[in-house]
Amino acid sequence: MSPGLLPSLFMAIPHAEPLTWYVKAPILLVTLGLMIFSLLKARLFARCGETGWVCSVVSYAVITLTLLMAFPSQPELGLVVTIILAFGDGSATLAGMLARGRKLPWNKAKSWIGMAAFLFCSIPLATLVYWGEAHPGVSLLVALACVVPAALTAALAESLPTRINDNIRVGLAAALTILTTHGMFVGW
Repeated sequence: MSPGLLPSLFMAIPHAEPLTWYVKAPILLVTLGLMIFSLLKARLFARCGETGWVCSVVSYAVITLTLLMAFPSQPELGLVVTIILAFGDGSATLAGMLARGRKLPWNKAKSWIGMAAFLFCSIPLATLVYWGEAHPGVSLLVALACVVPAALTAALAESLPTRINDNIRVGLAAALTILTTHGMFVGW
């Protein structure tokens, strides 16, 4: 969940939009540094018996970096996906493991409590990041309209019973949906 703190740090640092190379370079370096650290220290982060740690870490970084680098005038897009991956997926895992509620009918390995935690954590945080970073500014209602479908789609993607790594599923679902809703409600 710690990469989810990066959007807060990013928002606190004054920067021009579109993002210039001297803003993109530190983003790239910090992300690559965190990725390398996570890969080298996998035993500190990966669950016991977890396979696919490399795929999880690399896909997380690639999806969020791609949005930040490809859309330098809309850094809120990449930041929202980072928040959804970090706090949505992370809280779903924690809540699902700790609370052990009713199972989802389409996936007995996942629970309604996990899905609710995903939404309750990711929606407010991602909405605030989108609202705070969008230039020109948007209303909280527009930010919510852009973020809610992305979080819902990502939560559903996370709950699917598939072998595809959940960071890929959640990240791509959130990315494609936020691109769509941003285009619909804000425009390009």
